[in-house]
Amino acid sequence: MPVGSERKAGFMGLSNWLRAVLNKLCEGLRRRPADREVSRSPQYSLLARFIFQGGHYRKKAPATPKPGAFPTLEISALWRHTLPEHEIWTIGDLLGKPRSQQPLARADFDAATVSEAKLTIEPDPKPHPLHVNLCGWPIDKDEQKSIALLLCARSTLILR
Repeated sequence: MPVGSERKAGFMGLSNWLRAVLNKLCEGLRRRPADREVSRSPQYSLLARFIFQGGHYRKKAPATPKPGAFPTLEISALWRHTLPEHEIWTIGDLLGKPRSQQPLARADFDAATVSEAKLTIEPDPKPHPLHVNLCGWPIDKDEQKSIALLLCARSTLILR
């Protein structure tokens, strides 16, 4: 093998190794320590996404949320694991006040689904202490739609 070929092969091996290291680093940075702590806690395992528009869910069996219930870029949700049913809806009413609407339904899903979708859970306690945003949406529209479909498939629709 000529010297130039050995050097090129060595460079390709180094390039692949660096690419693998960079991918591991990026994956680690996507997972925030606070998110890992919260998702491991049993009291913070279930989330609710309130649905304010009738066109964002299917009413006929099987009743399911539609992808429009999960708009992209940032989604508002609520940690709801330990809350009684009436309190969940009371918080939904509070979150709907700025738009002068009450939630018609909600999509309940677990924190593992958020991890599977490669989104992050960021606390946003201004409207309510248990309020969070699901962030980290990809820029690509097809990837966004894929994540919305995953959230729909993993959610349980609760009608009011």
